[in-house]
Amino acid sequence: MAGSMPRTFVMGDPQAPFAKVLEVLSWHRALAGDRLAPDVSLVSIGDHFDYDHKHPEVARGEGLRLLRWLASHDPAQVHLILGNHDAARVMELATLSDDEFALARTCGDYDARFPALPPQHVLARDYASFSVEQRELVRELLETGRFHLALVATVHGRDALVTHAGVTSRELAMLGAPADAHAIARALEAHLAAAVARGTAPLSLEPLHIAGGDGREGGGLLYHRPSANPPPDPERPRRFDPRTLPDVLQIVGHSGHAKCVHELGEWCTFAAHERKHGGLRTLTVRGDAIRYDLGVTDGTMIFTDGELRRVPAEEVELLAIDRVL
Repeated sequence: MAGSMPRTFVMGDPQAPFAKVLEVLSWHRALAGDRLAPDVSLVSIGDHFDYDHKHPEVARGEGLRLLRWLASHDPAQVHLILGNHDAARVMELATLSDDEFALARTCGDYDARFPALPPQHVLARDYASFSVEQRELVRELLETGRFHLALVATVHGRDALVTHAGVTSRELAMLGAPADAHAIARALEAHLAAAVARGTAPLSLEPLHIAGGDGREGGGLLYHRPSANPPPDPERPRRFDPRTLPDVLQIVGHSGHAKCVHELGEWCTFAAHERKHGGLRTLTVRGDAIRYDLGVTDGTMIFTDGELRRVPAEEVELLAIDRVL
């Protein structure tokens, strides 16, 4: 690797078996043995758990292996973004033991036994592979500063805000930040640092991000997706109108291609409708003109969730960026 030009990639939601993630990285010539190659830097854009609710006993250990492996690299080489599945370990699931979680997923009188938790289907499907060991790892990485809410990167010379699910005018107003990638990232990182300082048992990112509880799903910063028909929910939005995006290039994960097509409808190109899963994609907003298409273009928001568990490793795209600032 001596003399190689440095390469930096953004890997969208790595919710897949550990071996599959390594296979994807190998296809991109990003490995040297069982480690990242020394000339490679990687941004993992969040959501390291819960790739298979049908076999949670397998997925439970795989998520731990993956996140531990990523975190074992130098912080200057591997940058970890906090996703909603990561945050849930120290938010929605902050007080549960392994036995209590197993009971909560399957019991018939859930609402009576666990009234403070989100709806049962969220635990049964979305957070199925939870374990206390995962929670302790997430807590450790938060308290040692390894997890980020936001970073700034450059893509083809343009500054870009990197977050798990994107920032809209709602978050800018709450942060009091201008439409500038550096200012937004600083404000989000300060918000996370203050939250961690207050405690991680549970962690609270309110009002930016609202954890699920009291029989309701969560919403806000780490949960929302662009939609042509977002339901009004000012407290905990789970969908947002693309026209509320600031004039800042953003790189996000969270939203796989199939979900984007479902939510964005007629704003999707023919090529986008033709693809089933995966790929890098771009949402472009120019006033009321909105376009969602395959590939990376000079747009507003780049989506990196490649749906690793559904797409052959050789077809999974990583976003090549200039560098993390």
